[in-house]
Amino acid sequence: MGRRAAWVVSVVVMAGLGACSAPDSDRPAPTTAAPTADPLEPLAACAVLDQLLAGQGFTPGRPIGVRNECGASRPGYGTVSIALEHEQGEPAEAAPLDVNGRKALIGQFTGPGTCEVVLDVPGHAPAATTVVLLSADLQAEACAAAQDLATSLEPMLPR
Repeated sequence: MGRRAAWVVSVVVMAGLGACSAPDSDRPAPTTAAPTADPLEPLAACAVLDQLLAGQGFTPGRPIGVRNECGASRPGYGTVSIALEHEQGEPAEAAPLDVNGRKALIGQFTGPGTCEVVLDVPGHAPAATTVVLLSADLQAEACAAAQDLATSLEPMLPR
């Protein structure tokens, strides 16, 4: 399976142009309904992350970039983040994963001590959980933590 091929189908959303009619005017009137709402729009990444990490000693979530992405850190541990508008593609050497019955991929995305779980969200860009530990020797622990976070996040995502 190609690195991006599995997600292309779930990520690409085509917006079609509806047919127009011109009853009694010179201006066309659209005949299609308004577009449906984004299924992840009501989820604010930082509010969700703070909820998922409550009581675990992490800093409050802070937005990352311009997308619906948020990260938090814990001294002596590292950082965790969630992206509800994930656009990075799949992790290097990604392996298929099942998270509460939802298709997902798990893998290292930048270097040792990091791991990412990318969750399939039909009709929207995938959601992702990322863990970056302070020690590069803790690859297995990073993936276990990313999978645990994904397992907690998954029920909040639309099917």
